[in-house]
Amino acid sequence: MHAKPFRKQPLAATMSRLSAALPLALLCLLGACTQQSAQQPPEEENRQTSAIPPAQMTAQTGRETSASPRANVANPAEQPPAPAKEKAKPFPIETFYTLLVAEVAGNREHYDLALANYYFQAERTQDAGVAARATRIARFLNARRAALRSAKLWVELEPESREAQLAATAELTLAGELDDALKHAELALALGGDAPLQSVAATAVSNEELAVRVLPEFRRLSNKYPHNHEASLALAMVLRANDKDAEALKITRLVQEQDPSLLDAPLLESHILIDMGRQKEARSLLENLVDLYPKESRLRLQYARMLIREDLELAQQQFEELVAQRPDDANLILSLALIQYETQQYEASEPLLRRLLALKEHESAAHFYLAGIAEQQGDLDGAVTHYRMVRPGGDYVQAISRGTSLLTAAGRTEEAQAWFAELRQRHPDQQKQFYLLQAELLSKHDRLREAQTVLSEGVDKHSDSSRLIFAHAMASEQLGDVEKFELGIRKLLSRDPDNANLLNTLGYKLLSFDDRLNEALVLISRALELSPEDPAIIDSMGWAHFRLGNHSEAVKYLQKAMTLMDDHEIAAHLGEALWALGERQQAMQVWERGLKINPESEIIPEAMQRLQDQQRLEQHVTEN
Repeated sequence: MHAKPFRKQPLAATMSRLSAALPLALLCLLGACTQQSAQQPPEEENRQTSAIPPAQMTAQTGRETSASPRANVANPAEQPPAPAKEKAKPFPIETFYTLLVAEVAGNREHYDLALANYYFQAERTQDAGVAARATRIARFLNARRAALRSAKLWVELEPESREAQLAATAELTLAGELDDALKHAELALALGGDAPLQSVAATAVSNEELAVRVLPEFRRLSNKYPHNHEASLALAMVLRANDKDAEALKITRLVQEQDPSLLDAPLLESHILIDMGRQKEARSLLENLVDLYPKESRLRLQYARMLIREDLELAQQQFEELVAQRPDDANLILSLALIQYETQQYEASEPLLRRLLALKEHESAAHFYLAGIAEQQGDLDGAVTHYRMVRPGGDYVQAISRGTSLLTAAGRTEEAQAWFAELRQRHPDQQKQFYLLQAELLSKHDRLREAQTVLSEGVDKHSDSSRLIFAHAMASEQLGDVEKFELGIRKLLSRDPDNANLLNTLGYKLLSFDDRLNEALVLISRALELSPEDPAIIDSMGWAHFRLGNHSEAVKYLQKAMTLMDDHEIAAHLGEALWALGERQQAMQVWERGLKINPESEIIPEAMQRLQDQQRLEQHVTEN
């Protein structure tokens, strides 16, 4: 059972009632030192206490009353003797004026000022009514830290108040202080009624270690209150988080037997059944529940989410019904729009996405998928416009990548470059990433020279960035600019001389030059010393020995590399080393294996063709 939410009082409405009562309250307060409130009739006192709702504070004390002062006054003869009461003490005049300012501020919707004044006076006066008021205002404003402080003060001053205990439970739960939250929840239960134990459990199960730690406490509370369904279902939630599904399932079914109308229990049961791999039972349960309670959105939403994995068409029908029931629920609209988008129902998806823009909800997601629809329709400008409207978040980088890629593919590189320049200006702390992303895009579209220029600019502005230096070096290598490639790698090695990958990268490249083979061997040997089980470095060492004419040694290294990692490039090298040793049938088998690993390999066919041509040439020379 979900705990009832605390009512958020609309402050502008409640505080506005103060204006009519202010003259009377002010006179009463100012005269409190000479005339005690006991002289007033109960009706008059009650009329004044309503000036600061909902706490029902009297102007004299600010204390919160638990019942109407007029209760049973019709027949005073039947009433038991009233217990002696502590004489009411007026607030100091500065406290009254501070609270008066707070109420006026609230009436004018300056809620932060209202909260600050109330919290300050709550601590100063140690008055439960003022602390309660501060707590309610803070919770209305969603000011979590202030709400937590006020709730702790309120419950300290008025421990017998169930509302105070519930407020403390809720705020401690939101703050993640679950041990204290459970203590106050138990006190609220002891005072009668319910406590939001499921909310506490929901926070606990989000952390595996925490779920293990709090399980004994939830067991204890469930045993202490065996007929409290909230406590039972909270325990079931924590049991589920601890992989005790059978026990949790038993509890949910017992609760359903005791109260068939309580829908939290079967809803939790459906989750547990899915965890247990019993999807058919879960689906049957949810289907029956949706039939019995067609207006219960929680049930239909759980059913729809389950169907997404099993029956997308039926899931769409459920989301359509949910949107019909709650037409302004942005989460439901987005879910339905995405299902339609993924099934290419663009004409149905587009108006839903535009509705999100009208609601000003999930705007980035709406723009991202509207861009995708425009792209599918061949509307380049529309797609780019929507991609540019996506704000930082989950789809941000992908939107930039797609939009600039569309512009580059269409030959509108200047627009793409201007977009990246704008991004670097807008996000100065992410300039390096945008240089890298721009260069990657250009490389993808075979614009290596432009990519090198972009990376060169990036390196000039961010000379400390190893990623930019490395990317620039690799772009230079692809362009055949060995000098800039080597300069970049050696610059990185000067900072990190024991980086095995950098040593191997440079060494492997130098194997391409006959006059630098020994230099390459030194670099690769050092890399292998640092990382002896790296198959890429072992492959480089094998290829170094092959280039030096040590074919038997080459085969040893290359076979080891192939054992550690199935890779078509290693297969190409091993096959060539075997071919050089005269093991040509074995070489062909290795190459065939490499082509199975990567049918798109270019290096293996190139090696096979080159060596076979060489063999035919040798035969021709021999025969003639």
